[in-house]
Amino acid sequence: MTIDIKNSSTIIYFCLNNKLFSIFKQEKNHEMEVRKPFNLQAWIAENRHLLKPPVANKNLYPEGSDYIVMVVGGPNARKDYHYNETEELFYQLEGEITVKTQQNGERVDIKLGPGDMFLLPPKVPHSPGRSEGSIGLVIERVRVGKGFTDGLLWFCENCNHKLHEAYFELNNIETDFLHHFNHYYDSEELRTCKHCGEVMQKP
Repeated sequence: MTIDIKNSSTIIYFCLNNKLFSIFKQEKNHEMEVRKPFNLQAWIAENRHLLKPPVANKNLYPEGSDYIVMVVGGPNARKDYHYNETEELFYQLEGEITVKTQQNGERVDIKLGPGDMFLLPPKVPHSPGRSEGSIGLVIERVRVGKGFTDGLLWFCENCNHKLHEAYFELNNIETDFLHHFNHYYDSEELRTCKHCGEVMQKP
């Protein structure tokens, strides 16, 4: 007895003793379509209202399986540092951004204005601070389901002592961060520096 299996886009069929049977219905393979180019400046002009708090960002290619391409607006009030095991590209389109980084135990600020571009290496804790009305492009790797570890870290604003850190596998970029934000900011103990006693205020 031989079984000849053939795949279609929705159903797997098999042939047994010269009779055709269907096994089960499967999802179509996810393939990214070739989309037409568009003018980014024109898109920003039409969608500027989407680039304001509390969301302030828009994924231009949500169907992408390798890269996240986001347009991000300001202002923002983040005090956390993001840990990413992959590179991140920052390209500033309008206004200014200060990317605070932690390098060798010290805080190093990287300032970008319109037209400036910066590639952040992997595993460098960073905290982008965006000015009012600013707009930037950020490109980073898709990490959901790919075995990468993300992290959130907080450092004392007075002496730069590490206050708290949490590491996790990213499953949902819109909800996974929120849990860790709430856990940290709801605890005055976590926000109190054990080195100098400074208490970080909620943003």
